[in-house]
Amino acid sequence: MGLTVGIYGGSGYAGSELVRLLAGHPEVGGMRISSRGYAGRVMNEVYPHLAVDEKFVAPAEIDASVLDVAFVAYSHGESAEAVRELLGAGTKLVVDISADFRLPDAGLYEEWYGKHPAPELLPEAHYGLPELFGKPEGRLVANPGCYPTAAVLALAPVVRRLGARVRSVSINALSGVSGAGARPSAKTHFVSANENASPYGVPRHRHTPEIEYALRRLGEVPDVTFVPHLIPVTRGILETIVVDPEELPAADEVLVWYAEDYEGWRFVEVREFLPQISHVANTNRVRLSAAVDERAEKLLLFAAEDNLLKGAAGQAVQNMNLALGYPEDTGLGHLA
Repeated sequence: MGLTVGIYGGSGYAGSELVRLLAGHPEVGGMRISSRGYAGRVMNEVYPHLAVDEKFVAPAEIDASVLDVAFVAYSHGESAEAVRELLGAGTKLVVDISADFRLPDAGLYEEWYGKHPAPELLPEAHYGLPELFGKPEGRLVANPGCYPTAAVLALAPVVRRLGARVRSVSINALSGVSGAGARPSAKTHFVSANENASPYGVPRHRHTPEIEYALRRLGEVPDVTFVPHLIPVTRGILETIVVDPEELPAADEVLVWYAEDYEGWRFVEVREFLPQISHVANTNRVRLSAAVDERAEKLLLFAAEDNLLKGAAGQAVQNMNLALGYPEDTGLGHLA
């Protein structure tokens, strides 16, 4: 029969990518796709590029007790209550794509997002960056943010080896407009985003504490400067990270660190040449590289990913695969 899977928020960008991926997943036997705005409409009427004739249903119409896996693709603050209800109803595994369970405690969450709706669930959330923190355990997976996925994968091998000998870290990140979600705003309107590039979330973007928290699980690291920018592309993230170490390693040495730490992981690629968004768009891959500015004595790290796949839906499916004992690339290897 295969897995019975629920997708909550299936009409958003990340949710529709989940539908696309899970429709072709060999272990999925059936999907229930919820949308609060499109309930009753057929999926391929809303997203004609998807060959899926399932109807959207209201969230309350899904029987959560029969779900093997539920993906929650709501905004932060909305997801936590849905996760609580799903777990209470008996859903075996919940993968949350929002920020509600990424930070370790309610106090830190409140500092950046506001009051946490379900703080009692925080201790059982597994931060789902598998290349660093392994196979998800338990009932609840907190899918990492798109910017932190790229930044932490690029920085982790350096932090593990240099730790307190890193004096500063600055992340300059560029993201496609889909990262802002399907709900339109003045900033993401075509007229505002086209032929433009704009920094935002400065100086307190909400992904900053997530980046620091993940890195500090691996070693000592200073406070991180993080500046994201919106650029006029549909999907993709490119990050240039400037590290100021006490002793400057060679670029080739850093590439060896990457190769050592990510050996055997399907979706992290290490290259000598610098990555571009086009190298990873429509895939679940992160591509990493490194260079050294000897004149300024700085280490330069580079990471590119698709924000809707490795930065959201693809990584969520990867986490599901690992949690249930399937190969990590099940249903993801065909992406190109």
